[in-house]
Amino acid sequence: MQYCKRLALDNVKNARDLGGVPTLDGNITKWNNFLRTANLDDISDSEIKTLKDYGIETIIDLRREREIPFGSEEHKRIIDNFNFNHISLAPDNEFRKEEIEQIINKEISIGTTYRNLIDNFSKIRQIMEVFAKTEKAILFHCQEGKDRTGIISMILLGLANVARADIIADYEISSAYLGYIERYDEHEPLSVFRITNPYSMKEAYDYIERKYKTFEDYLLYAKVDQDIIDKVKNKLIN
Repeated sequence: MQYCKRLALDNVKNARDLGGVPTLDGNITKWNNFLRTANLDDISDSEIKTLKDYGIETIIDLRREREIPFGSEEHKRIIDNFNFNHISLAPDNEFRKEEIEQIINKEISIGTTYRNLIDNFSKIRQIMEVFAKTEKAILFHCQEGKDRTGIISMILLGLANVARADIIADYEISSAYLGYIERYDEHEPLSVFRITNPYSMKEAYDYIERKYKTFEDYLLYAKVDQDIIDKVKNKLIN
């Protein structure tokens, strides 16, 4: 299980390790430190054990408060077994009716909306601080593990100096792992919200590169302490 890229969990979709990716300066991202998934709302006891055996110590839930079933038995088990952190990355008013219509009508892109996540500096700081202080493995997720989770994955892999093509590929595979490629036609109006189009991540990556130059400069602009950045980077690369 040490070198398992995708974890075969029945009730936790889109679960994969950020390890094993080559960097532009000859390193390889570390295994068993960062795991990205979709929500854990239906997680079983055996899957909790699988995550604990994998080394997961801390969980960050990136969803809005109204998306989280705080009263469920599954959530109570997560609280009992892991260091749980709720850090909502997206603003509460994201994807208002008029914005949804603009996306469907191709007046704005999904990639454009990712700027709201990238520039949510206070939450980015909180997330990085949790990453830095956690000694063992960390699992972070949102609802489907593709948008909010995809942006955090981009930031981590970008900080590790992973090539843009690998970052885009890591994002693009989500819609296949979620089963959306099999279940929905690409021409459905709402498919734009389900399919992880590589151009959406390219737009997000280019935004950081254009505005902040490097991912480390971006985190410094977000007022993440250099010590925190160094600790996260040390967790990422050998």
